[in-house]
Amino acid sequence: MINFLKYTFAIVLLGYYCDGTLAVVDDQPDSTPPERYTITHEAVFDIVVRENAESTEILQSGQIIIGLFGDIVPMTVLNFVSITNGLYRSQTNFTYKNVPFHRVVRDFCIQTGDFINRDGTGSMSIYGKKFVDENFRLSHMSEGWVSMANYGKDTNGSQWFITLVPARWLDGHHVVFGRILQGMKFIHELGEIPTFKETAMPKNYIEITNCSAKDVQRYDLTKDDLIANQDIIVA
Repeated sequence: MINFLKYTFAIVLLGYYCDGTLAVVDDQPDSTPPERYTITHEAVFDIVVRENAESTEILQSGQIIIGLFGDIVPMTVLNFVSITNGLYRSQTNFTYKNVPFHRVVRDFCIQTGDFINRDGTGSMSIYGKKFVDENFRLSHMSEGWVSMANYGKDTNGSQWFITLVPARWLDGHHVVFGRILQGMKFIHELGEIPTFKETAMPKNYIEITNCSAKDVQRYDLTKDDLIANQDIIVA
């Protein structure tokens, strides 16, 4: 019965899921909405689309900027920032650079972060193979939220996804840690790329060519910012 419930909302994936896991747990992490949505870091990703991994011709390119909520989910943000900036540990290169978006689900999400196998089957965090669900205080309340992919409770690693639509059924099951500030139009264009039906893998190769993250002077997002279906203008 639990297996049936777990996959009720699932998209068929290759190992890591941005799904609605409905299995009930007794020690559910905090899901109290924050009073303030303070951006503590920003991450910049340059992304290109090519016909395939071997092609050199760029069909499309763009940049996205992600605001990160380091006060609300500090452990999750530290993991993301560390991999975004790159580090070498235990004979493994932790970096999102040159990692593809391995999954595109139209009208739902685009997913990336597998720097191990680059096909959605691998994941690793700076804390080990996986780490706990820090809390569920942030909601997939609209398009443009950035959240950890997982395959069940406390299985966060390096994979993450961006919502293309509101996806509140994921609340309480996936840890949200960021919000798209710039580049949402480009993200929607990526979300329209045709995919292989069996795997949701895009038929074109979508690659992160460069990425970096930094601390910023803290600022709060407004309620209107949180649900905006457009880029967020930061004063």
